[in-house]
Amino acid sequence: MYLMPVALVPSFLYAITETPKSAFLTDVLSLSFSFNALSLLKLDSFASGCVVLSGLFLYDVWWVFGTEVMVNVATKIDAPIKLLWPKSIAFSTSGGFTMLGLGDVVVPGIFVALALRYDYHRASRLDVSAPSFSKHYFWAALFGYLFGLVTTMMVMHIFKAPQPALLYLSPACMLSFFLTALIRGELKEAWDWIDGPVEDGTKDNCSSPSTDTKKVE
Repeated sequence: MYLMPVALVPSFLYAITETPKSAFLTDVLSLSFSFNALSLLKLDSFASGCVVLSGLFLYDVWWVFGTEVMVNVATKIDAPIKLLWPKSIAFSTSGGFTMLGLGDVVVPGIFVALALRYDYHRASRLDVSAPSFSKHYFWAALFGYLFGLVTTMMVMHIFKAPQPALLYLSPACMLSFFLTALIRGELKEAWDWIDGPVEDGTKDNCSSPSTDTKKVE
């Protein structure tokens, strides 16, 4: 509540700035929207995450390569719906900007967040009470995202053409999950896991087979 006036400053400055808008203010507002979206949106399973990433993979490829709509929206609409990174050392419009849509941040981001929740689920199932726990799936998903992002930038630089970021981000995030689960021998367990509400006093609604079986006397 006390920070509300401070939070309104970027929006006010953005509103009174003449077109083209400040790239710095655009990034501040875009990051704020991304943070809010990540705090509100949630996937319930890796199966759902793979379906969403696969669908948006096809969506992004079609609207970038099949039409000019996505490129026109990204380049001609001056609104905080993208992250801008300058191509020149001076943070100015003279050298142009590399753009990343907020969907390319939020959608893979909720998949990475799901991986972190799964790591926490595994730790809590083992009664690990320490604030620090192993984050195998989280780090794999995060590095997968970074690898996909670097690949996007490299391809865009080599071919000098706009690229659908989810063409690289979606497979990178999904492969990070599958490879990690296969290496750890947990693919079926991780794939079947559902992040749901607490039920019947258990720590979540999906437990390992060893904890589901109770002795009947």
